[in-house]
Amino acid sequence: MFDPLYDEIVTNSSDLWVYLVRHFFIELVLPLAIFVAVMLTLFVNWNWIPISRIERERGLSLEAVKKDLF
Repeated sequence: MFDPLYDEIVTNSSDLWVYLVRHFFIELVLPLAIFVAVMLTLFVNWNWIPISRIERERGLSLEAVKKDLF
């Protein structure tokens, strides 16, 4: 079997397992983890985290950024 992504030939069962695991993580787990992280950042209410007055004045809050995006 030829792996066009990495330009390798898969010839034995150990190479096949490496091929399957590599593609499973690169094509499924990694994009899903990035998607979940972005969704958690955007859609979870993070106001319960206490921040100081100085930190509040230093930059935009996550709520202000969300209002600008949506």
